[in-house]
Order: sequence, then structure tokens, then C-alpha cells
Amino acid sequence: MDSRRIAVAVLTAVFALGAGAGSTLAARPTRPLPPAQPLPQAERPLTPKEQAISDTKVAAALTYVASLRAANFGLSSLSCAVPNAPPPQGTARAADLGVSGTEVMDASCVPSAQLPVEARQQAKNHYCGPAVGQVISNYAWTMKAGANKHSQTTIATWMKTDVNGLTNAPELAAGLQKATVGGPRTPANWAWGVTDLRDLDRNSSTGDELHDFVVTAISSWKMPLGIPVKPHDKNSEYRLSSWPNVVSSPGHWIAAYGWSGFGGLSYARVYFADSSKNQGGGTGKYWNLTLEIAALIGEHTGRFVW
Repeated sequence: MDSRRIAVAVLTAVFALGAGAGSTLAARPTRPLPPAQPLPQAERPLTPKEQAISDTKVAAALTYVASLRAANFGLSSLSCAVPNAPPPQGTARAADLGVSGTEVMDASCVPSAQLPVEARQQAKNHYCGPAVGQVISNYAWTMKAGANKHSQTTIATWMKTDVNGLTNAPELAAGLQKATVGGPRTPANWAWGVTDLRDLDRNSSTGDELHDFVVTAISSWKMPLGIPVKPHDKNSEYRLSSWPNVVSSPGHWIAAYGWSGFGGLSYARVYFADSSKNQGGGTGKYWNLTLEIAALIGEHTGRFVW
């Protein structure tokens, strides 16, 4: 049975499992990030059906990552630290993340995974959601470089972007469902869902939970994620690497397509495609520390789509 069929089987089998099981960050800091500020922007609560989809995905992710740890996946990377080297490059301060500043990873021995996506420039200032939808649908449909399965206008209609003036997470999930169903890379019986990022193990950080979810989506299900953030808010200590300047933004969507770091070090990464060259950010592929992305999610709606 291939990994995609296993992932779908696990997703179905673990529905009855509780979503509160603990998870351990593959790149846990020695002290947690500060609380997200300002408070998350509210979206409507999930419906019972939407919550059920989320619970199923969370349980499947915790089961999948637990199986990796039981198999000692990533532990070899603990011996790959190189002493007396600069800390990893990112937008957060090393001290905030618990990084000593005296070690980095040899890239050749850091566990990682990336999906072959291609960034798209958003067609309108409020089309970051449809642009993410285009990136993900092109991946699902194995489109050739430069080609699109659906236009951003079509995806915006499915996501109600013009009606609402922005793209909310439940509408992004509904639009992705229409944009990817039947695609060669879309798993059978796939359902896009919205998950509220919560500190399930109560360790004062959501970075470990996000890491588990990204690893599962990319490595087990082979599907990107839609992540909403405040890209570079003046009140935040963190920002997307693709947004060098402070911007007043109601929020911004990016498509996460990869991860790296699994084995106990403090600089796991999320790789993402951005679409904002004409809106103050950048269009292309970038990365941030997973802990930074978790903080930026918490400063916005506190949820993501997968």
C-alpha cells in the first residue's frame, strides 16, 4: 500500500481518537515565544461538520508523527550540529527562540520534505487567498510550469473573496475543495478543513503542534497548506521573510509547501510560496522558522487550512 493510501486509511481510522494527545516539537525552544499580540482576528465558529473534519485531521497528524518518533525518525540529525557557527538565518532573534548562537545544522543531514509548487502573483490586492488557491490547485492537477488549472477570478468566486472583500478560512477551504477535487495529486475522499491552532500539550507554545501538522500534510498526505498571517505588523516582533517592510494589513494568505528540521533542535522551518510582489511583499518561495509562523498565525485568526 503506498503512502497516500496509508494516509487516507489512517485519516479514516483515527476519527474516534481524542485530539488532545501530546506532541513534541522537533525543534522546541528552551523558552516559549511571547503571547501573540494583538488578539486574533475573529472568524465565524466552525460548523459541527467542519469541526469533525478538523478533529479527524488533528488525530491523524498526531498518530502519524508519533509513529515517526517511535521509529526514531530524525534522531540522527542530533549529531549533525556544527559548533562555533552563526545561528540560523531568520527574522526572529536567536535569544527568543532558545538558539545558542554556537551551532547550526549541516543541511545534508537535516530531515526535510518539499512539494513541487510554483508561486503565483495575486491578481488583485485582496486576492492572496485565490492566489494560494491557484498555487495549490496547479499542484493538485500537476500543471506544467506557467500554466494554471483555474483562473484566480474563478477561484475567487468559489472563495467568495469579492463578496466579502477578503478570504476567510472556511471559504478558502470550500474553494480549495472545488479547485482540487479530481486532481491526480489529490488523495481519494480528500476534504479540506479548517483547524484552530491550539496549545494541545499546554507547553505555552503552538509551534510544536504546527510542526506536527505541516510534517503530516507535506510528508504523509502530500498536500500543501493554506496559512493566514499578519505579514509584518508594527506591533509584532516577527514577520514573514517575504515582507521586509511594516504594512497595515487585514491579513495575508501563503501556501506552505515544505518543512525541515526533525530531531530536537530549535530551528525547524516552514517553506512557503508568497504572491505579494505588487502589494508590499514578494512573489516566490521563502521560509521562516516554524515558531515564527506559529506566532504570526496566532496574531491573526489563529487558524489554518489543510
